[in-house]
Amino acid sequence: MNLESLYTLTQGFLIDKRAQIHPDRIAIQDVADGSRYSYQDLKERSDQCAEYLLDHGLKKGQTISALLMNTIEYFDLMFACAKIDGVFVPINYRLSPKEIQNVILNARSPLVFYDQTFSDRIIKDTDGVKEFIDIRSMDLTCYAAKKPPHKAGDPSSPLILIYTSGSVGEPKGVIQTHLNIFFKSIDSIIDYGMTYDDIVLVSAPLFHVAGLNALTLPGLHVGGRVILERRFQADESLQIIDEEGVTCLAVAPTMLKMMVNSDRFAKSSLKSVRFIMVGGEPLDPIIQQAFMEKGVYALNVYGMSETTDGVMYQRIGDEPIKDCVGPLATHLDAKIMLDESTEAPDGEPGEIVVKGGTVSPGYWENPEKTKETFKDGWVWTGDMALRDEKGRFYMVGRSDYMIKSGAEKISPAEIEIAISSSPKVADVVVFGVPDEKWGQVVKAVVARKPGVSLKEEEVIEICKSKMASYKRPKHIVIVDRLPVTGSGKVDRALIRKLYSN
Repeated sequence: MNLESLYTLTQGFLIDKRAQIHPDRIAIQDVADGSRYSYQDLKERSDQCAEYLLDHGLKKGQTISALLMNTIEYFDLMFACAKIDGVFVPINYRLSPKEIQNVILNARSPLVFYDQTFSDRIIKDTDGVKEFIDIRSMDLTCYAAKKPPHKAGDPSSPLILIYTSGSVGEPKGVIQTHLNIFFKSIDSIIDYGMTYDDIVLVSAPLFHVAGLNALTLPGLHVGGRVILERRFQADESLQIIDEEGVTCLAVAPTMLKMMVNSDRFAKSSLKSVRFIMVGGEPLDPIIQQAFMEKGVYALNVYGMSETTDGVMYQRIGDEPIKDCVGPLATHLDAKIMLDESTEAPDGEPGEIVVKGGTVSPGYWENPEKTKETFKDGWVWTGDMALRDEKGRFYMVGRSDYMIKSGAEKISPAEIEIAISSSPKVADVVVFGVPDEKWGQVVKAVVARKPGVSLKEEEVIEICKSKMASYKRPKHIVIVDRLPVTGSGKVDRALIRKLYSN
């Protein structure tokens, strides 16, 4: 059996099949304007959009870039690309105009779609771009009559490029194929027990794998309803959850903390929510407990763009364990490596390497970095973890974030979890700074919760009671808030840049 015979696994085929099975079910709901779109609407709109792209000169294998909020046009463009072998490039709207231009140039997109909200981020003399198209001017109605039976033939072909946040080095375009997305959907459906009764709230931005791949596309795969929030707002999200009967959502820890700190949290029942996926950073046990008290499982997740999102995650009903991100996804394999040839025994930390259907084939037009990161089908993540005898994984930190002080290696994650145990602390980032005697020492940038006073001495006392002296921060900075990336994660790269001196 060749891959082309598996065209039924492509996203274009799957969305059309959903329209065939239950055309009138609501697929997408936009809370900003109250719009609702059925599965039949998704099929017809993507057919029309596919014709639009072909009429505007898009060729097989070419990319289109999109600078959009969470709107229906994301799905129009993505499913249209799926039907004509195009490649969809969602762009982080928090990037600077120059960074956005660099993504478009790297992706070689002849067509760039944008929301008027971000018109000031577009540099319109970008080489290679034939058209910049305001999505509100994109009239699909004149393409309605053709409705061709578009079907992408090869499920191993690229469908989406997700550009990494650039927290380590320059941003890279991670290729995600139809098969990658199919296996990610299947894992979410199996491991979280998703059905067509699920209602998925999408508060995370769709340009990030947590927003697009974690639950959104799996939710559409099973015929559920997806509710789009243009941008995350804690009060609004809590209101939507209660009013619409939301059953699941995927967020970053920072977003979850904002929900807990919201005045609305105490009066929100959250009774419809089965689980919340929380990835990007270790989940604060205090925040996890706040949701558990409402009967909601807030589940630790570890994943990355190179694996089309989740690799390891806790399951519904799992007992929360400190630092634990749970066992592997059903269709993935992983090893903990001490070096390129030595696998770590249980209980010993090393680098996570992952293999399976969700693992990307590599980086867009970057063979050197692809060769460095993807080896014999395994992706070397750069993240450190250990595995226990039951197959559960515990995050330690990034291999390039490990602090080397004297002869000791120090995990920033361990110190961050200790400091976060204080009810006065909203967030914290720990990293190493140069030291003449020890090579590196520990520095902590600590964000206090709104309206509370926090002193360096209090942070020091927390650390004294929880860790050895060599792990304790030698430098502490107290701030009101920490900057975040476009995907809602704390921007560690920027924090290190701002506070390294």
